[in-house]
Amino acid sequence: MITAVLSSALIGREKTSSRLSQLATRFTSALVESRARNAARELRRHEAFVIDLSRRQDHSAEFLDQADLLPARI
Repeated sequence: MITAVLSSALIGREKTSSRLSQLATRFTSALVESRARNAARELRRHEAFVIDLSRRQDHSAEFLDQADLLPARI
């Protein structure tokens, strides 16, 4: 009788640990997917920011040369 009780207790724990490991696996994969999406979004934002900065600086050389005289006196 003791053997039957112990074996059923072991079977019950095995199912519980299996369920727990499945939940942990799901949680871990969901966390990894979420962080991957966040990293991709941040990378897109950074690339757009760099493109915007380079576009703004394309014409900066035209404004750096101010050796021309003004058309009227101030």
